[in-house]
Amino acid sequence: QMKNKIIKLFAFISLILFLNHNVVFATTKVHFSDLITQGDEFFQQGNFQSAVENWELSLPFLQNSGDEAQHIDVLIRLATVYQNLALHSKVFKTLDQAKNLVENTKNAAYKALVYSQLSDAWLSIGDITEAESFANKSVIYAEKANNAKIMARTLNTQGNVLFVFLEYSKAIQNYQQAIKLAKQINALELAARISINQLRAEIKASSLKRIIIVVNEVYKIVNSLDESYDKASHLIAIAIQSQALLQIKEVTEQLEYYETLKLLTYNAFLAAKEIAENLSNNRLLSLSYGYLGKLYQQQLDLNSALALTQKAIFFAKQERNPHILYRWYWQQGKIFKLQGKPELAIVAYRQASQILTSIQAVLEVGYRTLPGTFDEVVKPVHYGLADLLLEKADRIQDEFQRQKLLKEAISAVELVKIAELQDYFQDDCISSLKSKEVQLSTIAPKTAILYPIALKNRLVLITNISDKLYQKILPIPAKKLNKKATELRFYLQVRPNNRFLYAAKQLHEWLIEPIENILSKHQIDTLVIVPDGKLRLVPFSTLYDGNQFLVEKYAMALSPGLTLLNPQPINWNESKILLVGLSESVQGYSPLPNVPQELKNIQNLIQSTATTTQILNAEFSIENLYNHLQATEYSVIHLATHGEFNSDPNQTYLLAYEEKITMDKLQEIIGLGKFREKPLELLTLSACKTAVGDERAALGLAGIAIKAGARSALATLWFVDDEATSIAVTQFYQELLNNPGCSKAKALQNVQKSLIKQARYWHPSYWAPFLLIGNWL
Repeated sequence: QMKNKIIKLFAFISLILFLNHNVVFATTKVHFSDLITQGDEFFQQGNFQSAVENWELSLPFLQNSGDEAQHIDVLIRLATVYQNLALHSKVFKTLDQAKNLVENTKNAAYKALVYSQLSDAWLSIGDITEAESFANKSVIYAEKANNAKIMARTLNTQGNVLFVFLEYSKAIQNYQQAIKLAKQINALELAARISINQLRAEIKASSLKRIIIVVNEVYKIVNSLDESYDKASHLIAIAIQSQALLQIKEVTEQLEYYETLKLLTYNAFLAAKEIAENLSNNRLLSLSYGYLGKLYQQQLDLNSALALTQKAIFFAKQERNPHILYRWYWQQGKIFKLQGKPELAIVAYRQASQILTSIQAVLEVGYRTLPGTFDEVVKPVHYGLADLLLEKADRIQDEFQRQKLLKEAISAVELVKIAELQDYFQDDCISSLKSKEVQLSTIAPKTAILYPIALKNRLVLITNISDKLYQKILPIPAKKLNKKATELRFYLQVRPNNRFLYAAKQLHEWLIEPIENILSKHQIDTLVIVPDGKLRLVPFSTLYDGNQFLVEKYAMALSPGLTLLNPQPINWNESKILLVGLSESVQGYSPLPNVPQELKNIQNLIQSTATTTQILNAEFSIENLYNHLQATEYSVIHLATHGEFNSDPNQTYLLAYEEKITMDKLQEIIGLGKFREKPLELLTLSACKTAVGDERAALGLAGIAIKAGARSALATLWFVDDEATSIAVTQFYQELLNNPGCSKAKALQNVQKSLIKQARYWHPSYWAPFLLIGNWL
C-alpha cells in the first residue's frame, strides 16, 4: 500500500512538472515572440540600438525552440542592423551562424536571403571577390525559391556587385528587372531602395538628359511611400546623389537641369526633415539639417549654412553618433574658413579631427572602405586642420607658439599616415606598436627628419633637427608635385637614357634646396624622409643637384610615420640569421640564378659572428618557414625571392616555391603579432617590385617593416638586375660587419655610392630602388 502511494505521488509530481514545463515553454514562446515584434517596431522607427537589444535577447530562446526558419530570419535582421551601425565584426559573426543553419536545410528561399546578405556584407568591406561569389549563389537559390520579392532582393545585390566592377549597363539591367518584380507584388519600399541604386549607376553611365529622367522617376517612387523612417532615409539618399550632380560642370552650364536638380534636392531634404520631426528621430534630423547646410554652403549662403549645420551638430549629439557628428564639425570648419574666420575654423576642425580619431579604429580596423572613401572622408579632415595650423604658424611671431602649432600640424598629418596604413593592411598593427614606439626626434644625432606636406595650393617642408621644427613654404600645388614625382619614377626605370635627370633636378630644387642651409648649419649627415602622397614612389636618393645625387651627400632612410619601434643598432654577436631564397623559375616567374651565390656570400660574411640557417628552392614553403621561425628567434631574415606590392593588399605577396605569402600570412608566420621582447631587427627583401604610379602599393612597401613586426626593412621599389641585387645586398651586410658603429643607413649609402662609381651601374635603375624603411641605426 505504501509502495502504491509513493508511485501515485511520483506520478502526481511528474504531471505537475510536465504541466509547469508546458506553461513555462508557452510563456517563453510568447515572450520571445514579443521581443522579435518589438525589435521589428524599433527597426521601422529607425531605433536600431533598441531593435538590436530586443533581437539579441530573443536569440537564446530561438536556439532552443527548434524553429530554424525564425532563427535564421532574426539573424538576417540582426546582420542588417549591425551593418547599418558599422559593427562589421558582428555582421560576419551573425551571418556565419545563419549560413551554418541554412546549409543544413533545403530551404532555397533562406539560402538566397543569407547569401544575399553575405554579399552585401563583403561588399561593404570592399572584398568584391567574396561579394560576387555570394551574390551569384543568392540569385541561383532565389530562382529555385520562385519568390518575386526574394528574386528582386538578390538581383539588387548582384547589381551592386556589378556596379563595383564598373559594369554599369549590366547593373542597370539588374536593377530594372528587380524594380519590376518589386512593383508587381507592391513591395514599394524595396522598389524605392533598388531605384536609388539604379540612379547611382545611371549617373556613372548615362547622358545627363537620361539621368534627369531617372532622378524624377526615383523621386516619384520614394514619394509614393507612407511616411516612415525608410521613406526619410530614401529621400536623403536621393537628395545626396542629386546634390553631388549639382557640382558637375555639365550640370552647372545647363540652367534648366541645374534648377530642376536644386529644387528636387532641397524638397527631398526638407521632406525628410519633416518626417524626422514627426518621428522625433535625432539621427534623421541631424542628417537632414546637415545636408541642407551643405546645400546652402554650395550656394554660398554661408549664414544659413552655418545655422543649419549647428542644428545638425545639436541633433547628432543627442543621438551620440560620432560617425555623423565629425562630418558636421568638419562642415562647420569649412564654413568658418570661407567666412574668413580661421580661429573658429581651427576649433571646428580640431573637434572633427578628435572625434574622427576616436572612431578611426571602427572605420579602418576590420573594415575596408570602398575605393576613394578614405581620401574623401578621412584624409581631408586631418589635412584640413594641418592646413589651417600651418597657415597660422606662418603668420605669428611668437616662436614658442609657432613650434606648438607646427607640432600639432604634424600630429594631424600623422593621424592620416596611421589611418592609411591601417586602411591598407586592414588590422591594428600600427596601434599595437604604440606601447613600444618612440619619437624619432629624441634619438637622432646629426640626423634631420624631412616631412614634406603636399597641400592643394602649396608645398610645406617641415624639417626637424634636435626637436626644433623649421618650416619652408613653396607655391607648388600637390597636383604639380605629384605629376613630377610620377614622371621621375617612370624615367628612373628606363636605362638607355638619362631623361630622369630633369625631373630629379626639379624635385631637388623643390624639396632639398630650400632647407640646404639648415642642414649644412647643423652638419647633418643622415636624412629620414617621411614621404607624402606620390613622393612614396620616389627614391629620394636620386634627387640631383646638377653635380651629384642626394645619396652621395646624405645617408637616407624612409619612415612611414614619425614614430617607430625604439631604434637600436644590430648586435651581430650571437645573432641568428635566416637566409631564404628562390633561384628556380616557379609559378611563371623568371629564375634568379644569382640567389644561391648571394646567400652563400652573406653566410660566409657573417658566420664568424652569427649563426646562419639556409632555406633554398623546394625547401622554401610556408610550412617550413613557419616551423623555423617557431623554433628560433631570428635577428635577421633575408628573403631573396620575387615580391609584388599591389594597391590591393590581398594581391601583395612574396613568392615561395609552390605558393604565395601574403602580408597577413607573413605577419602570422613570423609570429610577431605578439611583439616579442627581442623583435626582428632586419627584414631584407631583395627582389620585390611596386608598380609605377601606384601610390597605394608604395604605401604597402613603406609599411612592410611594421606589418612584419621588424625594426627595419631593406626592400626594392622595382625589380633590379639579379647580379646588381646580389652585389648590393652582399656589400650591405659587409659594410655593417666590417665597420663597427656603421648605421644601416650609412651602409646602404656606401653601397649606392660604390655602384654609382662603376660605369656599368651608374644609372639609378640599378642602385636607386633599394630603400631602408624604419630603423636606420
